[in-house]
Amino acid sequence: MDYTQYIQIAIALVFVLGLMGLLSFVLRKINYAQSGIAGQHNRIKIIEQRMIDSKNKAVIIRCDNKDHLVILSQNGTIIVENNIGTPPERSKKDIPLETI
Repeated sequence: MDYTQYIQIAIALVFVLGLMGLLSFVLRKINYAQSGIAGQHNRIKIIEQRMIDSKNKAVIIRCDNKDHLVILSQNGTIIVENNIGTPPERSKKDIPLETI
């Protein structure tokens, strides 16, 4: 192989990597537009989610300014509590010193 073939391989590699980067950028923009980050009139938001174990997840969902605690699993969905009140904001003096 002479140097021209090495240069062609390098150019092809840069071209393919550039196309992959461009596709990634476009798909990310499409995902943001569909997920509602651009729009401000969304009724449903996921506030917080935590894994309980490898198969179950606890999720707090806000819909129309009301919070709902839901357990998601492979067997289905369980609504644990509706209309959960939002916790009051904590100041730094309320936080134990061990966590700061």
